Amino acid sequence: MTPEAFVAEMDTTLRQLLAVRDTALERLPDSAGKADVRDLLRGALRAELEATEIAALWVPTTSNLEVKLAFARQAGDEAKHYLLIAERLQELGVPAESVFAPVTELSPLYRYLETLTTPAERVAAAQLTREAIGYKSNELFIAWCEQEGDQATARMYRERIQPDELHHHEWGKRLLLQLAGNEDTQAEVRKAILTTLELADELRSLAVGRLQVETVPGC
Repeated sequence: MTPEAFVAEMDTTLRQLLAVRDTALERLPDSAGKADVRDLLRGALRAELEATEIAALWVPTTSNLEVKLAFARQAGDEAKHYLLIAERLQELGVPAESVFAPVTELSPLYRYLETLTTPAERVAAAQLTREAIGYKSNELFIAWCEQEGDQATARMYRERIQPDELHHHEWGKRLLLQLAGNEDTQAEVRKAILTTLELADELRSLAVGRLQVETVPGC
């Protein structure tokens, strides 16, 4: 399969799989008052920090210059998102020492991403897939915030976080056009996409069960 056809197929498949989350929009009225935005944003902090750290980890071990720069850009953007969310939490009354508390346990998704060694696997997992998941999750979170009357948080996500998430995803698609040029690499990419989806869904399900609301923000 040509790189163009392969990347188009992977992107279409991702969109189709993530489209099932749109059904959560119909249940937004049922989630009213079931979660505190501060709890949801605390979860988002962890996701942003892990996204920052994995991208930064890959910068010195990636030889392809454009891919290296993509990871460096992503690390900076995710760190910026962390600081934006931290600032919003402090506006909502969460003390700084709680916002900037160290993370002591990394998620299974992060542990999986640590194992990836090739540029194609890394781009497929962290940029193409994880950022698509984050963008879709954030769309639902924005809708939930608007329903709850929290326009400030909704605006922060819509105007300052979502453009970066989309940029990372689209850059990932462009990079895969260069990287996924043979069947072996395409097989690695498929596996990375599938595993990332499975682990992200597992984490989301745990968060939904704990917080009693389906609109958990991504990264």
